[in-house]
Amino acid sequence: MRRLRSLGDFAAFVLTGGLGVVLILAGAGVLSFASLWSYLAAFPGTLFVILAGASLLVIAVHFLVRLTDERLNAVLFSQQGEWGQIEVSPIAVREFISDILRQQVGIERFRISLRHHSGGVAMTVRTALSPEQRVTEVGTRIQEELARHVPERTGIDVREVTVFVRNIRARTDRSTDQEAVNDEDHVER
Repeated sequence: MRRLRSLGDFAAFVLTGGLGVVLILAGAGVLSFASLWSYLAAFPGTLFVILAGASLLVIAVHFLVRLTDERLNAVLFSQQGEWGQIEVSPIAVREFISDILRQQVGIERFRISLRHHSGGVAMTVRTALSPEQRVTEVGTRIQEELARHVPERTGIDVREVTVFVRNIRARTDRSTDQEAVNDEDHVER
């Protein structure tokens, strides 16, 4: 795969560099636009333009795939194991955190965001509480549970846990069910 990428990078370099040189020479007057257009109007020139356009599209797809791979690798949480790399996706970490928040802390409505921070993870949990719940107690419990369970199960160091309480209000049974569904739809993935 690495050899194929190197070949694709080289082909992209040659094609874009060659087109750049031709355009600069044409713009500087070394190649006349009239002779260039007459060549492009003939069958070999038309074929060249079609092949160059198709090659540029392939190069664009090549760079899009590389960009996607780099983005995916940038968001993975990884560490070196005894026999190689161990990688955990942010989606897996969020699902694990969701289970902890539901089972250990007892909250149902929340949003989770993750970011890399000093060789580990910093997380923000946004939630809504009822008037019976104490913000500092629930916030401290969230921080303690996540700081304990996430490294224990995933091997990812927790560097920071921020808890943001969006609102505190009483809910009726009907509105509680509907808001739980709405918040579940908005859990960041």
